Amino acid sequence: MPLFTPPHREQSSSLPLKVGAGFAVLALHAAVIGALLYQSSTHLILEEPEAVTVRFVELGPDPQDVLGPQNENPPALAAPVQEEQPEVTPEPEPEPEEVEPEPEPEPEPEPEIIPEPEPEPEPAPVIPKPKPRPRPQPRPQPVVQPQPDPVPPELVTQDAPASATPPSGTPDGTSAPQGPQGEPNDEPRLIGRVDYMGRRPEPVYPRASLQRREQGEVIVRVLINVEGYVDRATVQRSSGHDRLDRSALDASYKARFRPYTENGIPYPALADIPFNFVLRN
Repeated sequence: MPLFTPPHREQSSSLPLKVGAGFAVLALHAAVIGALLYQSSTHLILEEPEAVTVRFVELGPDPQDVLGPQNENPPALAAPVQEEQPEVTPEPEPEPEEVEPEPEPEPEPEPEIIPEPEPEPEPAPVIPKPKPRPRPQPRPQPVVQPQPDPVPPELVTQDAPASATPPSGTPDGTSAPQGPQGEPNDEPRLIGRVDYMGRRPEPVYPRASLQRREQGEVIVRVLINVEGYVDRATVQRSSGHDRLDRSALDASYKARFRPYTENGIPYPALADIPFNFVLRN
């Protein structure tokens, strides 16, 4: 017996199916859009989902409708078939790239401090040693010769005028035997006064004598040649101090005198020269 489905039943039964299919399609689109949004937000490349084929199946007539209405309540709408959505396997997140740590900058080598060379000490100036002064050669110590008998003062005259008749050599006036004419007598004359050419030389007071407070008078007898220089000097009377005597002798050799003459003829002469060494406060 052929089944007969009233037209209103067929429309009423297909309406729930369409609604369920619409929900399924919307859910599918929502899933696809969500996947696309997720892909765009995470920048992950997802595999394309497999195509889902939706088939609409007409359900056969409800057996209650065939057998007759048994329940006045309309049949409950069939629950929409929930299609199994493919499991979207999320791609593994890309491993973070290992960021190589930037190499630490090598510390700049500290500049080597080269110590300045110590200045070489300047060589000590070579002070030339003073040349030793030539030692004065000791003057030959005058040999004390026996002094001739002093000539009486009345016989020693300077520039005595020539007389017409020579004096007699004997006290009674008789003529003495004459010696050879023309030979001058070179024996030195002892004179009591001298004339200096220039200033009188002053002796040097020895330092040691000053410290020891030595003083006194020295009389030096000098032999004056015909040119006025001193040929010989001797201590006629000492001061009692050898240093003072030597200083007086040195001063005597520095003196120069006018030559002693008789009748215009120069003769050597002997004279006593005093030197006084006196300390003054």
